[in-house]
Amino acid sequence: MGFNRPPADAPERPIKRDTLWRTFALYRPYRRRLAGVIASVLINAGLGIVPPLLVATIIDDAIPNGDTGQLFTIAGVMIGVTVASGGFSLLQAHLNTRVGLSVMRDLRGRLYSHLQRQPVSFFAGTRTGEIQSRLTNDVTNTQLVLTDTISTIVSNAAIVIASVIAMVIISWQLSLVALGVTPVFVFFTVKVGRRRRRLTREAQQAVAELTASAGETLSVSGVMLAKTFGREREQLDRFDATNEELTRVSVRQQMTGRGFFVLVQTFFGMAPAIVWAFGGWLLFNNQAGLSVGEIVAFTAIQTRLLFPLAGLLNRGVDVTSALALFERIFEYLDLEPEIKDPPDPVPVERSSVRGEVAFREVGFQYDAARGIEDSFGLEDVTFTAAAGRLTALVGPSGSGKTTIGYLMSRLYDVDSGKVSIDDIDIRDMALRDLSTLVSVVSQDPFLFHASIADNLRYGDPSASEDDLARAAKAAQIYDTIVGLQDGFDTIVGERGYRLSGGERQRVAIARAVLANPRVLLLDEATSSLDTKSERLVQRALGELMEGRTTVAIAHRLSTIIAADQILVVLDGRIIDRGTFDELVSRSGLFRQLYEEQFTAIPADLPFLDTGLDGDEVDGARQEHVSEPAD
Repeated sequence: MGFNRPPADAPERPIKRDTLWRTFALYRPYRRRLAGVIASVLINAGLGIVPPLLVATIIDDAIPNGDTGQLFTIAGVMIGVTVASGGFSLLQAHLNTRVGLSVMRDLRGRLYSHLQRQPVSFFAGTRTGEIQSRLTNDVTNTQLVLTDTISTIVSNAAIVIASVIAMVIISWQLSLVALGVTPVFVFFTVKVGRRRRRLTREAQQAVAELTASAGETLSVSGVMLAKTFGREREQLDRFDATNEELTRVSVRQQMTGRGFFVLVQTFFGMAPAIVWAFGGWLLFNNQAGLSVGEIVAFTAIQTRLLFPLAGLLNRGVDVTSALALFERIFEYLDLEPEIKDPPDPVPVERSSVRGEVAFREVGFQYDAARGIEDSFGLEDVTFTAAAGRLTALVGPSGSGKTTIGYLMSRLYDVDSGKVSIDDIDIRDMALRDLSTLVSVVSQDPFLFHASIADNLRYGDPSASEDDLARAAKAAQIYDTIVGLQDGFDTIVGERGYRLSGGERQRVAIARAVLANPRVLLLDEATSSLDTKSERLVQRALGELMEGRTTVAIAHRLSTIIAADQILVVLDGRIIDRGTFDELVSRSGLFRQLYEEQFTAIPADLPFLDTGLDGDEVDGARQEHVSEPAD
């Protein structure tokens, strides 16, 4: 389930000519090197038939006539040809490897770049393991085709053609015997290739399932969940089942056609004996004017033919299987990004942007195409967040607050109406320009498994150490960082789990300080913190909000008492707006939220069992009411 997502279990389809051409087109930037590969292959193929032909001269002329000079000359030529062939083989291998690995690098980079342009809905509806599998496993498994196939096919084809021509020149009768059953082998090779291609798709889907399962269950969150619920055994059983399925499909994939290829190799092994028997009969009966040297040369050329011919049959199966991988990769490359730059973006001078955000009659619906089954969204949302002021969004969970934030950041596009900054429709801006204007601090900020300094520089890659220190101080996290053993070089762990929630939040705020946005979106940035951490984060946010347009999605009403404007959202609509005092004085949803948070502390709350007396409880209640917004 996902936006524009190709089905992971796509049925077997005939090989498309388009897939073949697109695969060949990957080599276009390296056509000169590829021409060098093909040239060296052809030269090698021509050199390869010289020694067997010279053998006939040695046997029929040099040895019977006792001509030592001719014998040594021919032997020297054979040695020279062999050395030259080795040199061209080395050149071919070098050029071929460079070309193949370069094509694979380009394909991986192109796929990664294309995936980055997909909308958030694509990633919300597609498991990370599936994406990683196509980016790594599928591309990596095409290496054999990309690095070897063209040179192998050209090399083997050239050797086969040259060998067949030489064999026919020596004896067309022997050639018919040696090559008579080849069409049968070609037919069965096509059949085997089709079956192997279907099994390759199944195997890669099993790999994707295994990758996704391991990625989810071996992440910090997955491990903690399994341990706290005691589900390690169930996780292992599920992994074992997926692993067993992958093994089963892989065995079928590897064994498909093995019996056929054993038959091919058996026939090729018997072929010289058949040629010797038939050639000897022709020689005894003087039927074809053959000499012993010509029969020896024919069998030598035939032996040289058999391996390339078997290689062509095998490689045909490999190519057919690999096309299933290319189809999976092309399925992702064919996804059309929904959110993209306009053809002629409006130039934005960041220094001149005031930061007024306006929603005008905005309508938006999640639907099945975006990966969400239950249709829900926004209807006729209109408001203005004044430049340099604080606008807050409140309402129950699922009312549409975060969706408004998504549209403001252009993680989704509106279905109707428009969202603008300083009267410029954000759809008319380049995405990179918009990202420099709007920064987001969320409830659960993401930190990379890297140092604190690297995570901070995500906001500004050019930030100096002094810049990092100033941002950390503004975010109330500087003392904590310098108190760590490695300071700013401390590795925060996956998703920043080596830091507390409040520390992660303040690192994210420092990162936003470095980004220096004109518009700041706070998505329930303090709702999951304890009181002490919340106060530190509030002070940091106060520094960050200074002089910026701020839109705060708030769960705790105590954090938005000083908001210039509060919008009450319910079922995708703005049903009320005003200041804190204005909304409290009116009956309605805001009054209900206010009473739930400030005046309706139940007597059975757990903290009431910690020894607080009635006056202290009243004090805690009053603290919630009078706590400043900072």
